[in-house]
Amino acid sequence: MVAQVYSHKLYASEVQALLPSGLTTDDSLAFASRIIDSWISEQIILSEAEKKLTMRDKNFQKEMTEYRNSLIRSKYLEKITSDTNLFYVTDAEVRATIAQARTNYVNEKEIVRINYVKVAQNSPIKEKVKEILFDEDRRLLEKDKLAELCADSIEYFMDDDTWLFWDDIQLEVDIDIRNKTGNFSQPEYIEKISNDACYLIVILDYKSEQTGADSRDYFESVRTMLIQKKKTEFINKTIDELYQKAEKAGKIAR
Repeated sequence: MVAQVYSHKLYASEVQALLPSGLTTDDSLAFASRIIDSWISEQIILSEAEKKLTMRDKNFQKEMTEYRNSLIRSKYLEKITSDTNLFYVTDAEVRATIAQARTNYVNEKEIVRINYVKVAQNSPIKEKVKEILFDEDRRLLEKDKLAELCADSIEYFMDDDTWLFWDDIQLEVDIDIRNKTGNFSQPEYIEKISNDACYLIVILDYKSEQTGADSRDYFESVRTMLIQKKKTEFINKTIDELYQKAEKAGKIAR
């Protein structure tokens, strides 16, 4: 046991399971300390809430049903897209996409590393996604939870290591980076409403010029986006086929 709050206990194995791989010993200890502090704070709040809230206040049946349905949907989509061979993208496809966009990826351009989620402005998951995405500790610790939530989003990108052309991002939504010094000791958070959509964006790093290595990073980022596009098209096609099947069998009534 590494911590206790009232009758609730936290064990080392639970903390270990939350640590990202590849950390140094010092970083692991620091990360573990943040996990423990966060857990203690949460248990204190939950314990007090249990005392002060009524049974009616704590009735989350509707929310639990919606969340369970969201998890089931996410697991199903994860299962039907688990065969990576279905979404293989060749180098030729990547080059064709870059050429079609008339982007010469060896030119000097602004490039960024970002996380972003695009949701409908009135989406029920918007605030929950923002709560996690705009908290750096939670963004790193709860990547899987974010992915589950974002299964219902319009579009999202969660790769911390991939560089993207800023011009390509701007084609989707017009935003501005406040910090263009290249010194990103802390992420920059942006929330932007555009055409009834809400963009939640975390800028992790920015460069005004790129090297040959960055060019290759961009090449691979295009591949990642094409894979995601194929997955989205496959999911939409599957959902449409399921709808048609149910309709044909008379299982849908209006």
